[in-house]
Amino acid sequence: MSHHCSECVVNWSPYQADHGRCPTCGASTVPSQEPVSDDADTLYRIACAEAEKRDAYAHFELYYGAPEQDRRAA
Repeated sequence: MSHHCSECVVNWSPYQADHGRCPTCGASTVPSQEPVSDDADTLYRIACAEAEKRDAYAHFELYYGAPEQDRRAA
């Protein structure tokens, strides 16, 4: 059993497709009887690492970027 993403053409494992969403593109997945894709684990790890990087950058900008924007507005 896997979850197929037609956008990425990948069969994800059930734990990788969060609430039926593709971890790489966010599109809906469809349950499928095909086996999980060979590169699904690698693509999942890449998607998780990119999400962590985006979150860290957003927190950095929120903390350090706000005072910079306040100085420019003044």
